[in-house]
Amino acid sequence: MMEKELEIFEELMLDYLAGKLSEDKEQQLLHFLKSDVFYRQRYEEMAKTRAKSFVGQFEKEKRANYATLSARLGLGREKQKIKMPLWRTFSRIAAVVLLALTTSISTYYIYKDVAEASHADALCQMEVPLGSQTKLILPDGTTVCLNSGSVLKYDPAFLRKKNREVYLVGEGYFEVQKNPEKPFIVHADEVNVKVLGTVFNVRSYPEDPSIEVSLLEGKVNVFSKSETRGNVILSPDERLTYDKKSGKMSHYHADAQQASQWTTGRLSFVNASVPEIMKDIERKYDVRIIIQSKYIDKEVFSGSISPKLTVEEILDYIDVDNKYSWSRNGNVITIMDQ
Repeated sequence: MMEKELEIFEELMLDYLAGKLSEDKEQQLLHFLKSDVFYRQRYEEMAKTRAKSFVGQFEKEKRANYATLSARLGLGREKQKIKMPLWRTFSRIAAVVLLALTTSISTYYIYKDVAEASHADALCQMEVPLGSQTKLILPDGTTVCLNSGSVLKYDPAFLRKKNREVYLVGEGYFEVQKNPEKPFIVHADEVNVKVLGTVFNVRSYPEDPSIEVSLLEGKVNVFSKSETRGNVILSPDERLTYDKKSGKMSHYHADAQQASQWTTGRLSFVNASVPEIMKDIERKYDVRIIIQSKYIDKEVFSGSISPKLTVEEILDYIDVDNKYSWSRNGNVITIMDQ
């Protein structure tokens, strides 16, 4: 293998990872990747090395982000107590680095082989495993935090399209880089969220009965896939709910900051049923929860849970009246009536 060719390949890779690769050079890079397995292996090495170089920076950024968001949410300083009871009320290849946030804090780089981009239908894809949270920066500078069990996809030609479009399954917190000439659109199942530059949260898990869009800053235009069932403009501190069964959209005033608390590692609920809470616990802690209770569906809770708590501690504190018992076998937890 000629040294000059390797030098050209590595220059192309550096431009690619920095998001500065032109369309002509992209084809040149694809030619290298298809020509020899060596280049594909070198591609993977360079991508992973780039990701690892950001670990220290990510740690500082994580702490700063937590402090900033905590202040915005009015959480204040946590007391030096592990117990934090939940009170009842009758009430995503990125052209830069993918930084993963897990409960034990780790970093990983997930990418789709660039060679696949030669296919018209190929999409870059980021998948977040259960028990993890991931932060990534899209080629346009938009920052996305993905919750556990989520998937984000976008076209490799993202920057050259008329619109900046991404496809979300799960939950994502978006801080969109402003570009009035290229609207940013999130496709989440039957719902589309169109913005020019703003901050919002989208929750769209396949198993959930509804899709939620919460706006923190700016404005967003939310419309259904068919664009015939409604077109809603949200303002800050408003939330839109799309019922999957009926296709009905409704929007109302809500504390949008609360919807983004999960980016700090916390679990936060407002008037949530226990089964809804258990779904979030399953995703965050990568466990399976089986409910064998006749009455638990009727329980409604509100509150915020510290990320320091274990699954066992959370289950104990949710059951404020000692109505239930639970057992664990590996990653399977069964909840029963007393």
